[in-house]
Amino acid sequence: MKRLGVLEWILIGFALGIIAGAIVGPPIGVIKPLGTLFVSLLKMLIVPLIFSVLVVGVSSFTGEKLGRMFGKTFFFYYFTGLCAICIGLIVAVVSGVGMGMELGELKKMVVKEAPPFKDVLLNIVPKNPIKALAEGKVLQIIFFAIVFGVSIGAAGRAADSVKAFFEGVAEVMYKLVGYVLWYGPIGVFALMAWTVGTYGLSVLKPFAYLIILVYISTAIMVFFVYGGLLRVFGIRPYRFFNKIKEAPIFAFSTCSSSATLPVTMRVVKATGVSDATCSFVLPLGSTINMDGTAIYQALAAVFLANAFGIQLGFGHYVLIGVTALFASIGTAGVPGAGLIMLGMVLGAIGVPIEGIAIIAGVDRIMDMPRTAVNIVDDSTAAVLIAKTEGEPLPDDLLTAKARS
Repeated sequence: MKRLGVLEWILIGFALGIIAGAIVGPPIGVIKPLGTLFVSLLKMLIVPLIFSVLVVGVSSFTGEKLGRMFGKTFFFYYFTGLCAICIGLIVAVVSGVGMGMELGELKKMVVKEAPPFKDVLLNIVPKNPIKALAEGKVLQIIFFAIVFGVSIGAAGRAADSVKAFFEGVAEVMYKLVGYVLWYGPIGVFALMAWTVGTYGLSVLKPFAYLIILVYISTAIMVFFVYGGLLRVFGIRPYRFFNKIKEAPIFAFSTCSSSATLPVTMRVVKATGVSDATCSFVLPLGSTINMDGTAIYQALAAVFLANAFGIQLGFGHYVLIGVTALFASIGTAGVPGAGLIMLGMVLGAIGVPIEGIAIIAGVDRIMDMPRTAVNIVDDSTAAVLIAKTEGEPLPDDLLTAKARS
C-alpha cells in the first residue's frame, strides 16, 4: 500500500477541519493558535528564502537575459491582471450582484490610507538593507536582492565564494521548508475548523450570491485564462495543475501568498522549471501579482455600488479596472493590502468606504479562492517563462505537438 504523502495528509486535515468546525461551532476557535503557529512557521521562512533564492537566481542571469526575464515577468503579470479585472467586471455586471440588498446600520470602519505612488517607488530602495531584512519589508528585500545578485554576476570569478554561500543557504531553506510542511496537516485542520466554526452557513446566506460569484470567477480565471495560455505554449494544463496542486491548497487554507511561497517554489521546481527562473519569478509574483484580488475588487466594488443604489456607467468600470490594476503595485507589501485596495477602488468611483464593513465579516471566505488563484498565476508565469527561455520541461508536461 502506498504511503500517504504530506499533500494527502493536508487534504485529510482540511476535510476533518471542515467537519469539526461544522459540528462544534464557535467553541472550536480554541484551536486556532495551532493554525496561527503554522502560518508563523511559514512566514519565518520567507525573508531568508526570498533573499537567498533571488540572489542566486539573478546572479545566474546577465545582461540581455536579465532584461528579458524582467520584461516577460511584468508583461505576464499585468496581462493576466487585466484579464482578471475584465472577468470580475463582466460577471458582476451580468449578474447584477448587490441589487435589491437592504443595507442596515453601517458600522464605522477606519481604512488605512494608501501611500502616494511616488512614496511607494522611493520606499522600494532600502536605506538600511539589514533593517529591511529584520523588519520583513518584502519589496525592499527584493530590490536589494536583485541589485546584489546582479553585482555578484558582474564580479565574475571573484564572487564565486559569495554565490556558493547563498546557494548553500537556499538549499538549507528548501530542506527547512520540507520539515515545516509536515506540521501542515495540523495547522490546516485548525485553520479550517476555526473558519467554518466561526462563520458557519447562517452568516453566509446574505452574501451567498457574491461568494458564489467570486468562486465562479476565480475558476474561470484558472481553467480558461491560465489553462488557455498553457495550452497555447504547448503545456498540458491539467497535468500542470495536478503537479502544483499542493501550493494552491496551502494558499486556500492560509490565505497568504507570501506564507505559501516556500511551497510554491518547491512544487514549481518539481515541474522542471529551473532554480534560477523560480528564484526570480515567484518572489516577485508573491508581492506584486494579485489576479485573484483583482477579481474580488471588481466584484466587491460593483456589489457595494448596487447595494447603495449607485448607478455605474462605462467610465466607472474603466476607473475600477485602472485603479485595481495599479493599486496592486501601490499597496504591495503594505499590511492589510486587500482592504486598502478595496478602499482605493471604492473611493475612485464614489462608493462610501464604510461599505467595506458590509463584507468584512465574510472576507476570509472569499480570500481563500483569490489567494489560491494568485498562486496558480505565479506558478503558470514561472513555467511559461521557462518554456520561452528554452528550458527543458518533462515530456509528460508537454502536448504532443510541443514534443515533436
